[in-house]
Amino acid sequence: MATMSSLAFVTDHTATVGIALINNRRRPQIPLFAYYRPRKSLLDMAFIRNNTPIAGGRRVRSIKATGEKGYGGDASGDTDEALQVVIEKSKKLLAKQRELLQQIAERREIIASINNTKIKSEKEDILSEDEEESFLELDSNLPDDIFTLQNPSTIKSNEIDDTSKSEIKLPPKTYLRENFKNNHQSTNSQKATTSELPPFVSDISPTYNKIENTNESTTHHIKDVTDAPIGDESQSPPLAGPNVMNIILVAAECAPWSKTGGLGDVAGALPKALAKRGHRVMVVAPRYGNYADLHDTGVRKRYSVNGQDMEVHYFQTYIDGVDFVFIESPIFRNLGSNIYSGNRTDILRRMVLFCKSAIEVPWHVPCGGLCYGDGNLVFIANDWHTALLPVYLKAYYHEHGLMQYARSVLVIHNIAHQGRGPVDDFSYTDLPHNYLNLFKMYDPIGGEHFNIFAAGLKTAYQIITVSHAYTWELKTPEGGHGLHHIINSNDWKLTGIVNGIDKQEWNPESDVHLTSDNYTNYSIQTLQTHKPRCKSALQSELGLPVRADVPVIAFIGRLDNQKGVDLIGEAIPWMVDHDIQIVMLGTGRPELESMLREMETRYRDHVRGWVGFSVKMAHRITAGADVLLMPSRFEPCGLNQLYAMGYGTVPVVHGVGGLRDTVEPFDPYRETGVGWVFDRAETRLLIDAVGNCVLTFREYKESWYGIQRRGMMKDLSWGNAACTYEEVLVKAKYQW
Repeated sequence: MATMSSLAFVTDHTATVGIALINNRRRPQIPLFAYYRPRKSLLDMAFIRNNTPIAGGRRVRSIKATGEKGYGGDASGDTDEALQVVIEKSKKLLAKQRELLQQIAERREIIASINNTKIKSEKEDILSEDEEESFLELDSNLPDDIFTLQNPSTIKSNEIDDTSKSEIKLPPKTYLRENFKNNHQSTNSQKATTSELPPFVSDISPTYNKIENTNESTTHHIKDVTDAPIGDESQSPPLAGPNVMNIILVAAECAPWSKTGGLGDVAGALPKALAKRGHRVMVVAPRYGNYADLHDTGVRKRYSVNGQDMEVHYFQTYIDGVDFVFIESPIFRNLGSNIYSGNRTDILRRMVLFCKSAIEVPWHVPCGGLCYGDGNLVFIANDWHTALLPVYLKAYYHEHGLMQYARSVLVIHNIAHQGRGPVDDFSYTDLPHNYLNLFKMYDPIGGEHFNIFAAGLKTAYQIITVSHAYTWELKTPEGGHGLHHIINSNDWKLTGIVNGIDKQEWNPESDVHLTSDNYTNYSIQTLQTHKPRCKSALQSELGLPVRADVPVIAFIGRLDNQKGVDLIGEAIPWMVDHDIQIVMLGTGRPELESMLREMETRYRDHVRGWVGFSVKMAHRITAGADVLLMPSRFEPCGLNQLYAMGYGTVPVVHGVGGLRDTVEPFDPYRETGVGWVFDRAETRLLIDAVGNCVLTFREYKESWYGIQRRGMMKDLSWGNAACTYEEVLVKAKYQW
């Protein structure tokens, strides 16, 4: 077999043309070579300068063509001939790459059978040692610790055969090719290591036949890429280096279809940012209502939940580079207004069915005609609702030889909700009895109990929290809500990543909710003229006196003591006395909803309370308010303060979690900062912060405009967060 190290290269003025043809974004993108490079350095190869051979191994200095006569004659006279040489060699390079790809496809069945059959001596004739080493030489960008027990290049064929029998399961040599094949070969999932398969794994043989066909089709597709002309101008999204993956984010809610808080926003926005980096990305969520523009895939599967068979249907759509798959079942239906309603066992049964059916989506549901398959795959589970997914992946797949190259990452958005219940609730999970200890927890108040979040944290390959400060808080007894011991013992796989926001949806320049009823779009250039128009439109729409000199302070969120709503209630009389208008939007605890209505009745010219939730009003309040108040007792990340800063609305927050990470306190001496931060969740400190904020609004306009502009200039998009997510996913991918 020809290797890339056998190719000749041309320097001098012809090299410029050759590189432009082959490297400058016009080369065929061949992901199969992402991990491999020539064994010899380019400087160690033979070079040609003006048709004069130079001894191999000698380093030469490149000389740009200037049109003057060089050492070998007239440079311009050689241009056409040298250009033709480069073109011919480029064609030969493409032909050899196609040949390599064809041989890869032919070897698929040989590679797939390595774990179950002895490698015949004849195989030495098919793939020589020299050829194998050059073909599988690792890129230096790969982590150094993929193999810790022995160098992969020293593994012999008989050692590969015996890995399945070894107590320490070393990845076979086929693992080196797993990323190289980029999901063009199914994993060894076809062959379970035990005779007893999990009770809810469905249609094993037909499923894998479908994936085999999918992989074959994908291989042909990649071969077609090499046939693209060198001068092809088609643009592709930026790739995430060699670690392009299949990513499936699984969440109980996903905006704009279903949302109760920040989790829904993250599920709707983060996947788009990952897709822009070149990954193939899917979101899986329940279908709570009759969502428009969904395609019925025709896939029907049955899963058992606590002894009852339940059928699920899969619906799909494709938006902004992301596959959105929705799981429909009568158990999810008509929950759009309150997706977490029902008693403890009702919710538990829904989440068990959701996790069981979500984990097999890459097997069954074709997206764009192709199933994702289970190679090079990472699941991103979110909060306790999907914390069973990492457990199922381990118990019913990995331990049966299925989905061997699939990994799971668990994201903590709010650890206060854990899926707790009596120990007897374990029976709903349909897991082997030896897994019970993963779920058993004990606390001084509740005693021994069943805890889904605890099991997910123990079995996930990596854990992500939604801010750096929240990562630290989770390790404390107060912040960890009883799970701090597990968090601390798994600290090695914990990473804090601050959320971003969807700049397509939350952008004052293009916000669709600001185009009517006297609202207007605005930018940092029109901040001082157009944002006041949104403020007067908001006051008019809510029936408040339209006054530019009165600061409008807003709260948007769940009406709950965690959000500090009770502190706002205690501070409202002070704010009314200081001629401040208060606008509150949200739903939650009945007593706080009643408090909101009472305050509106008592202070009719200063307070408006919207009990419920409206996406349109959330956007309009964010644009029309001067100040956003977030006195949360704990806030893992928070998104509303990010939305507010992007709209030139100044945040006043309690310095916890993501609020502390994202809101830099205003310093009047250095004219820095984007808002006000108070240290403890106390009404007095909240009033002090609001007082200083209002004083700046009324008396120091230039400082106020500076705060607004700095907030609007912050990079609040998902771009940076997606890069860090990618690093964690890669870490999980290489974790055994």
